[in-house]
Amino acid sequence: MHFFQIDNSCFARRIMLYYELLLIYCLLEADTDMKVEMHTHTSETSPCAHICAQDVIKMYKEAGYDTVVITDHYSKWVFEKNGAKTPDEVTSHFLKGYKTALGCAETYDINVLLGCEVTLTESPNDYLLYGVNEDFFHTHPFLYNLSLEELSEICHNENILIVQAHPNRAYCEPVNPALLDGAEVFNGNPRHDSNNDKTYAWAYEHDLIMTSGSDFHEKEDLALGGIITEYDIKTENDLIQTLLSGDYSLITPVE
Repeated sequence: MHFFQIDNSCFARRIMLYYELLLIYCLLEADTDMKVEMHTHTSETSPCAHICAQDVIKMYKEAGYDTVVITDHYSKWVFEKNGAKTPDEVTSHFLKGYKTALGCAETYDINVLLGCEVTLTESPNDYLLYGVNEDFFHTHPFLYNLSLEELSEICHNENILIVQAHPNRAYCEPVNPALLDGAEVFNGNPRHDSNNDKTYAWAYEHDLIMTSGSDFHEKEDLALGGIITEYDIKTENDLIQTLLSGDYSLITPVE
């Protein structure tokens, strides 16, 4: 009588190989998620920011982010403080931080996108614009002089998303949601009480796109917000499509 003999050493090797392949698969699956910072300022452009663009990009790469959206301040105060008066001067100053960050992108193997945080002269509210490009600012150098209705119309005509930043901070107030695409429902800046819970409820009620951002100005603001998605976000259009799809989760660190 012949019995089937099991080679225990061969069986064990196969089991080990199976678990090694499973581990590799899990690691590859984990790496497919994109981590995106949605609200970042640089000292080259924003007077209230204290970290230069190169350091911003280096810090976010080390923090595990794949994409950073540079949303420097775009307001009358910013340009007056830096002596920018003509359309070319205004646009050139605004793009300094973004262009410096973009120049570091390949070095740190990270994606850098252009956005902005515009403050209109009519009120202290802030609005994050996503999907903009350099030509947009050359065409509309004095955005801050527009009314919200005018800004909203321009954005919607040019496939740009307008998201109200931290609408429930002390000096801000939620605006007519019909003029918006979304709201920043989580703002991670530790020096401000943005009343994020209140904003979330408001955005949910009005079916607005929801975003999260660190509102990075200083080192302590690093990696306190953003979104995570399985989609590759390497261009402004990638970001727009992801936000419209709703297929992402918010980064909302517990304080």
